[in-house]
Amino acid sequence: MISVDTACLLATLFALVYIWSRYTYGYWQRQKVPYMPAVPLIGNMQVLLTLSNSFYLYLSDIYKDARMSKAAAVGIYLFNKPALLLREPELIKSVLIKEFAKFANRAAACDPHGDALGSNNLFFIRNPQWKDLRAKITPVFTTGKIKQMYPLMTEIGTELEAHLKSYEKNGDAFVTEVKEICALFTTDLIATIAFGVKANSLVNPNGDFRTQGRKLLTFTPGRAFAFFVAFFYPNWVTTLRIKLFTTEFSSFLRSTIGHVMALREQSKATRNDLIDVLLSLKEEAVAKGEYNTQLQDMLTAQAAVFLSAGFETSSSTMAFVLYELSKRLDLQERLRNEICDAFVAEQGKLSYETINNLPYLNMVVDEVLRLYPVLPFLDRQHLPKAGEKQFDLKPYYDYTVPIGMPVYIPVFGLQRDPQYWPNPNTFDPERFSPENKKTHNPMAYLPFGTGPRNCIGSRIGLLQTKLGLVHILKNHCVTRSEKTPAEITFDPLSIVLSYKGGIYLKFVNDKLYERNARL
Repeated sequence: MISVDTACLLATLFALVYIWSRYTYGYWQRQKVPYMPAVPLIGNMQVLLTLSNSFYLYLSDIYKDARMSKAAAVGIYLFNKPALLLREPELIKSVLIKEFAKFANRAAACDPHGDALGSNNLFFIRNPQWKDLRAKITPVFTTGKIKQMYPLMTEIGTELEAHLKSYEKNGDAFVTEVKEICALFTTDLIATIAFGVKANSLVNPNGDFRTQGRKLLTFTPGRAFAFFVAFFYPNWVTTLRIKLFTTEFSSFLRSTIGHVMALREQSKATRNDLIDVLLSLKEEAVAKGEYNTQLQDMLTAQAAVFLSAGFETSSSTMAFVLYELSKRLDLQERLRNEICDAFVAEQGKLSYETINNLPYLNMVVDEVLRLYPVLPFLDRQHLPKAGEKQFDLKPYYDYTVPIGMPVYIPVFGLQRDPQYWPNPNTFDPERFSPENKKTHNPMAYLPFGTGPRNCIGSRIGLLQTKLGLVHILKNHCVTRSEKTPAEITFDPLSIVLSYKGGIYLKFVNDKLYERNARL
C-alpha cells in the first residue's frame, strides 16, 4: 500500500502540474488571441510525435481550421512554448516586408561551434552577418551571370535527353520513378554551375554528389532529432551538439570545394559561377589578413546550401509538373507544342531569353509552385533592436509580440485557400495568365518567400526547372501508369514538401519536335 506521505507527495505533484498546465496553456486565452486547444505537456505537437503528418503541413491545417476562419492570427504551443501563426495578409506583409528589421532572422538556428556549414550559410545565418553575406553572394544571381551560365546548363539538358533514351531498350515506352531522374539532372546542373565540376550523376546515379544528396535528406531518428531541435528549440543546438549537415557531408563538401578553388586559383580561369565569387571573397580576406579556418568554413557553407537546396527544390517541382501533366494530356499537348515550336524556330536550341519567355511553360510552373510549394512554411523570430518598439497585432488584436517569439506563415494553406484561389486543389495554369495574375493577392502566393529575405536562388531554380522540363517533353509524352498514385500523399517525415512512396509515370517516345521540324 502507498503510505500517507507518498500519497500526499503525489497529490501535491499532481496539483502543481495541474496548476502549471492551466497557467502555461492559458497564455493565449489571457492575451485574447484566437488559439488552438492544446494538450498538456505536448501543446500542439501531436502530429510530430505520432508522425501522422508533417508539422509544417499541420500549420496549414490550422490555417484551414473552420474555427479559425475569421482569425487574423492564431496562437499555438510548441510543447510549452507559445508561438504565432499568421493568417491575415496584411500581418504577413508587415512581418516579411514592412517590419522586416524586426523579423530579419529565421526562428530556426544551427550550432555556430559544431556545425559551421549549417550556421554560416545564407539560409540560417543570423543578422547582421546575413545582410553582409547576402550582399556579397548576390552577384552570382544577377541576370547577366545566370545568362553566362546558361550554356553550361544546356549541356546538362542534352545529357538528360541521352539519359532518357537509355531507358528505351524494349520499345518506345518505359515506366520509371520521375523524382530520381529529375534529381540526377538537377544535381549535375548545380555541380557544374556552382562548382565547375562534372558530377555525372545521369551517367552514374551512385556517384559522390548524388549519394551525398540522398543521405542529406534521408530520414533517420538522429536526423529527425537534429531538425526538431534546430527548428523548435534552437537555444539548445550548442548544448546538444546538433548538426544539420552531417560530418560525412561536411567532409565531402570541404574536400570538393577546397580542391576546385585550388585548381581555379592555379588556372586563373573564370566561369562566372559560385566558385568565382567565393574566390573573390577569399582574396579580399587574404589582402586584409583576415583569412582563416572560420572564413573558409563560411565560404564552403554557401556551397553546401547551394547544392542541398538547389537540387531538391527544382527536382521536386519538375516531378510535380510531370505528375499533373500526366493527368491532363490536353494541357500537356498544349505545352509540348509550345516547347517544340520554340525549338523549331531556333534550330534545336533554346536561347536564354526564349526559355524564360515561353508563356504557357511559365503558367504551368507557377501553378505547380502554388499547389506544391517545396517549402510549405516560412518562419521568423521577433527580435527588434534595443529600444525599438515591439511588433503588435493591432488593429486585429491588442497584443504585443514578445521578444524572441517564433512566427510562422503557412504558405501551403495560403496557396490553397479558396478565398484567394477558386477550386484551389485543381491544377489550372490559366490562373497565371497575364490578365489573371493582376488579380492575385501577392501575400497569398509565396513559393519563394518575399521581402529582403526571399529566396536568393529563385531565378536559377526556375530556370533549371524549365530547362529540365523542355528537354523531357521535347521527345516524350508523360502518361499515367498502373503505379501512378491517384492523389499525392505527402511524406510526414520530410521537412520539405515531398511525396511518399514515389511517383511512377510512363514515358512514351513521341518526337513531336522532329515532326514539327518537318512541317
